Amino acid sequence: MTPVFGVICTVAGWGRLETGEQRRQMLVTQALNWVAFLLAITLFFSYGMQALLNPIAIPLVMLTFLALGTFVAGLELRIWRICAVGGVLFFAVPVFGWLKQSAPLLVLATLLVVLAGGLTWFIGQRREARP
Repeated sequence: MTPVFGVICTVAGWGRLETGEQRRQMLVTQALNWVAFLLAITLFFSYGMQALLNPIAIPLVMLTFLALGTFVAGLELRIWRICAVGGVLFFAVPVFGWLKQSAPLLVLATLLVVLAGGLTWFIGQRREARP
């Protein structure tokens, strides 16, 4: 996803610049920005780091790096929408972490809601059927 976000940010910033020199500087800055984040993510994919981290934490670290890269790219390009995407990704990290930890609890809560709705519907049908 990192190269995709890098291309999107570069394309978004391209149209905002007027001269070829500004565009060249932006390309260099964006390339260095995204290569640095790719290298950091690659470091966490290395075998040595995976042995140190909890398997649940690795995707969350990757998402945190992607959020940070997107936010920084938005700041460099002065595009608030890209900053907002980075912020949303950043705040999604704890939500995903919580969901991974509590998936069985969410399944149980969903089943209870479905059961309560089915029971309510069944009782309503029986009351309508009585003369």
